[in-house]
Amino acid sequence: MQVDASISITSNNGLLSLEGLQNLVTLQGSLNIANNNKLINLNGLRGMTRILGNLSVGSNGSLTALEGLHNLSRVRGSLTISSNGKIADLNGLRRLREINWWSKISNNQSLKSLKGLERLKIAEDELEITGNPALTSISELAQLKTASQITITNNPLLSDCAIKIVCERIAYGSATISGNAAGCANTEEVRLTATCSPQTLVRINAGGPDFTTATQKLFVADQYYAGIDRTSSIASGDILNTTNDVLYRSARSASSFSYNIPVVNELVNVTLHFAETYFGVPGTKGEKGGPGSRRFHVNIEGSRKLTNYDIFTEAGGALRANQLTIPVTVTDGILNIDFLTGAADIPRVSAIEVTASPTLIPVEDGMVASGSNTNYVDSDNLYVREGPYRDYPTLPWHSYFKFQLPAGKAEITSAKLRVYGHNNDVYGDNTDNNPNTEIHVYGVNDDSWTEKAITGANAPAASLPSLGSVGVNDVLKYYEIDVTNYVNAQRQSGDQIISLMLGNPANQSTAVTFSSKEGGFYPPQLIYQTTKIFQPTNMTARIGQEEVFPEAQKRQQSTVYPNPIQDQFTVSVSPEHTGPISFEMINTAGKSHFIPAPQNAKPGENTELNIAGQSFHTGIYLLKVKSDAFTEAIKVLVAE
Repeated sequence: MQVDASISITSNNGLLSLEGLQNLVTLQGSLNIANNNKLINLNGLRGMTRILGNLSVGSNGSLTALEGLHNLSRVRGSLTISSNGKIADLNGLRRLREINWWSKISNNQSLKSLKGLERLKIAEDELEITGNPALTSISELAQLKTASQITITNNPLLSDCAIKIVCERIAYGSATISGNAAGCANTEEVRLTATCSPQTLVRINAGGPDFTTATQKLFVADQYYAGIDRTSSIASGDILNTTNDVLYRSARSASSFSYNIPVVNELVNVTLHFAETYFGVPGTKGEKGGPGSRRFHVNIEGSRKLTNYDIFTEAGGALRANQLTIPVTVTDGILNIDFLTGAADIPRVSAIEVTASPTLIPVEDGMVASGSNTNYVDSDNLYVREGPYRDYPTLPWHSYFKFQLPAGKAEITSAKLRVYGHNNDVYGDNTDNNPNTEIHVYGVNDDSWTEKAITGANAPAASLPSLGSVGVNDVLKYYEIDVTNYVNAQRQSGDQIISLMLGNPANQSTAVTFSSKEGGFYPPQLIYQTTKIFQPTNMTARIGQEEVFPEAQKRQQSTVYPNPIQDQFTVSVSPEHTGPISFEMINTAGKSHFIPAPQNAKPGENTELNIAGQSFHTGIYLLKVKSDAFTEAIKVLVAE
C-alpha cells in the first residue's frame, strides 16, 4: 500500500502500538511520530520500505527500540531521532542505506551506540550527533561515504569519533566537534589522531610487489597508477646507497604515466625513489649511456617540480639509489603525480612515499592591544595592526604563539610558522591600506606568558629583529614564514618551548586577521621537517634557462556544468591548456577511468562529455583535465 500524503502520529497519550499500518509500504510524504508517552513499539510499520519525505521520531517516553522500521531502506527527506529516553541503539534502522537530506540524532538519554546504521552509506546533507549522554561509539558509521557537514557535540562519553567520513569532513573544513570526551573533545584533537593524520599515508613499490624494508617499512604493491602501463626490472645487481636493493631493481617506466593517490587535505611530503638500472650499467645495451641519457619531468599537483631530471647525474652513477623529498599541499583529497617525457628517453620511478608533515598546534596563543589591560583569551581571531585608523586612536595590535618543540635530537631541517587569514581592509576605504601587507614574525625569549593572562600591559617584547615576513593579501589561506634558524637556536640552548610574535613594522593601520586555535578549522601551525627537503631552485642553476616552479601558480580553472552531473555534461576548458587534452574520472579510492571526448577538445572552448554506460556509482569524483602545460582536478558529484 502507498499513501500519497504525510502521516503525523503525535500527542496520543493512550496509544500503545501502531498495529493496523502493517500494509503500508511507501509513504510519498513525511512521517512524524512524537509525544506519544505510552507508545511501546513501532512494529505496525514493519511493511514500510521507503519514505519520500521526512522521518521524525521524537519524545516518545516509553519507546525502547525502533524495531518496525527494520525494512526501511531509504529516506528521501531528513531523519530525526530525538529525545527518546529509553532507546539504547538504532538497530531498528538496520536496512537503512540512504538519507537524502539532513540527519539529526540528539538528546536520547539511553542511546549507547549507533548500532543499526552499519549499512548507511549516503547522508547527503548535514549529519548532527549531539546531546546523547550515554553514547560511547559512532563506529557503526564507518561505511558512510557522503555527508556535506558533520557536527558531533556534547556527547560526554564519546571518546573516539575518528572514522573515515569525519576525517574527510575535517580535511575540507566542514566538521564541528566539541564537548565530547577526551579523544573526541574538539576538531583539532580528532584531526591529529593517527586515523585522520597518519604520519605515513602510503608507501608504494612502483612496478613491484609488496616489499618490507630492513627497518620494517612496508611498501605496498604498485597501485593508484594511470596512463601507459609499463614496468621494468632487473633480476639482480648491487644497488649502492641502500640496503633495500629489491626496492630499486623494479620501476614503473613509460613515456607518460601518473599516480592519483587519495590522501587527507594537508601539507604532505612526497619522497620519490630513483635508481638508474639501464644507462651506464656494465654488460647491458645501455652500458655506453651516462649523464644526459635519461631526462624527464615530474609535475605534482599540476605544478612542475622536476625538469629534465637526470637520475644518473643526481645519484652519481648507475645502480645507485637516490631520493628526493618535496613538500606539497593537497586541497582536493587526491595527490596527483605526473611523470612526463623530457629531453631524453622516458621517465622511471622505483618507489613513492607520502608522509604527513609533522605539525604542532600552539599550546598558547593570544593577541594584545599595546598598553591595554584587556585579555582576549576566547577570541576566534588574532589581529595585527599598527597605526591609527581615521579618528580612531587604535593601539598597535600584536599576536603571540607558543609552541612545545618535539623531543629528540633529530635535526630540524625546516620549520615554518603557518597562520590562516587575510588582509581584512582590502575592500574598505582605509587610505593607509596596502593590498599586500608585509607581516613580520619575531622571536620572543620570554615564554612565561599565558593566553589567559596576556594583555598589552604585560606582554613580553620581541627579543630579536624580524625573523622573516610574508605578504598578506585578501585571499583567505595559510601564509607561511620560515623560522628554522630561530627554532634550532632555541633547541641548541636547551629551550624546548618557543614563543613568536607577529607585527607590522611599517606602522600601517591595515587590519590583518588570522584564525586562533580557538577558531576551529584552521589553527596556527608550526610545520617542521627532520628530513632533507629538495629545493627546486637548486635545479634551476643546473639546467640553465629551464624553469622549475617551486609552488603552484594561480591559473584559470576549467569549469563543469551542470554539477552534480549525470550521463552528459559540459566542460568549459581552461585557456591555460595547450596541446592534446585528456579527461579522466577518479573515485575516492584512487581508481581512474579515462573519458573519451567526442571531438578534439580545445583550450578556452566547451567540450561535451558522456559517461553513460560506464557504471559510475553515485558519489564524489575528481575530473582530471590534463595537457602538456597544465593538470587540474575538478570535484564533481555524480547523481542518479
